[in-house]
Amino acid sequence: MWDGGKCGLFSNPAHLEACSSGDEPNRTMEVTGMKIDKEAEISEAWRKESVRIYSSAKLGWTGIVLEYHLAQPGEKPLTSTQYHIVELAVGQEPSYGERPNRRGAFLPYSKYPGGINIYAEGVLPPIYPSTQTELIVCALKPDFVAEIAEEQGAIGTAELPEGIGLRDEGTAGLIRLLDEEARTGGRLGRLYAEHLIHALSQRLLLMGTAKEANASIAALPRPRLKRVLDRMQADLSTDLDLHSLAKESGYSKSHFLRMFREATGITPYQYLLRLRLQQAQRMIKEKSSGLVDIAFACGFSSHTHMSRMFRQAIGITPSEYRRGIS
Repeated sequence: MWDGGKCGLFSNPAHLEACSSGDEPNRTMEVTGMKIDKEAEISEAWRKESVRIYSSAKLGWTGIVLEYHLAQPGEKPLTSTQYHIVELAVGQEPSYGERPNRRGAFLPYSKYPGGINIYAEGVLPPIYPSTQTELIVCALKPDFVAEIAEEQGAIGTAELPEGIGLRDEGTAGLIRLLDEEARTGGRLGRLYAEHLIHALSQRLLLMGTAKEANASIAALPRPRLKRVLDRMQADLSTDLDLHSLAKESGYSKSHFLRMFREATGITPYQYLLRLRLQQAQRMIKEKSSGLVDIAFACGFSSHTHMSRMFRQAIGITPSEYRRGIS
């Protein structure tokens, strides 16, 4: 079980003021769709220290906060949470400890890298880890998950598959991608992160129902697709989010993601990246702006980000591309 600890998301408010992570005392963290402040935290719920390495709390993600923790050994008593907690064990070595069974007897456990622990909102059982544990921890807002479940209709329900040591490579892969985005400070933008968040939530819901999405998916109608693409082109330099594009289409976020892919063959993020690269090529050919200015004008987070995407798509860097223009 995750111990948010002194520097964690769900730490004691008094501890927050002594946190060495760089956050200021009394600071309120705002996340779109989720506000986490002292009053909303679980004050004494996470009693033992856990070192938070980094967090997505300042990135403006909707419905979720992701943190990378080094959870320390020690008693983690019975507690409660207002969020769905999803943990992915990472690192190179397994961790060990004891946890109670349904009869209350404590039994040894081993937590191996790649294992997933899912706790729905409510009561979290006690746990007694004897070794340090590396965890990627996702705190999902129940209302957000319920909204996605409603959008999915018959594909899933709002119940998550509670369990310890679950294995699902799809879920683990999505968590790792979100973790990389949090670690790099949201380098690829909100649209990319929110697509992953929706995919993770949908995957968890499907795990809970043991159903697969096999219903036919309609393509986004051309007039609505054109509105979405026009919005992408008009706001190319901004950090477009999923909500704005879905609103342009007139569909829910979950339906928009599926219908856009059915219409174009790629995700909204991939299409937006294609538009940005095409605009960057045009601006480079004009030779009127520096590469740093072009990067920001096309919506890339930095010149390095543009160069990396440019090389992946075209095979050369923007500088090489410019030198090759006669």
